[in-house]
Amino acid sequence: MKMISPKSSTQRAFSLIEVTIAMAIAAVAVVTLLGLVPQGMETMRAAGDEAIQGRIHQQILNELQMTPFEDLSGKSPLDQYHNMEFYYDAQGEELSDSTNQGSVSEERKKGGFAHIYSARVSIPSVGGSSQAPASVGGSRFDGYSFDGGQANTFVRPVIVEVAPVAGLGQNFDWESDEYRNLISTYQSVVVKMGQDYSSVAP
Repeated sequence: MKMISPKSSTQRAFSLIEVTIAMAIAAVAVVTLLGLVPQGMETMRAAGDEAIQGRIHQQILNELQMTPFEDLSGKSPLDQYHNMEFYYDAQGEELSDSTNQGSVSEERKKGGFAHIYSARVSIPSVGGSSQAPASVGGSRFDGYSFDGGQANTFVRPVIVEVAPVAGLGQNFDWESDEYRNLISTYQSVVVKMGQDYSSVAP
């Protein structure tokens, strides 16, 4: 009678060298991923800033578009916005503007605790003494001409500068080269459409 011997079941384990190599590969991968975390956080912060600043620009532009292009005397109410500053919290909600600082609490004023973003509006007049801000060249505005002739008086440029100023408060200076890289500039226009309600005689 033939005896059948059971198959020898030998289990092969990882050697010390293999384990060391595997741990080295894993360590390199983990260190690489950890190195990407700060860059990813900075990208998220920058994207958040851009989104809020774009929303601030849109809010200001909406307000300007609802402002009458000119009043009964022929003057433009838009001129009151030239060089006006607005102040916003971390979510892009308006705290106050430079002409209404006395009507809000201290924390909602320029340099207050809630003040995270500042915006400055420039609406240069055609051939006037008001100039464009330094962020777009600082030159005099001679108007838009669509046919190469006389400047069109029904179009006004709007330059909105927005900057994250948290921690800078009262020290932030729009004209300083030190803070130039913080400023995002948005250029738009407001156009006189039809008849202003303010110029319709009662």
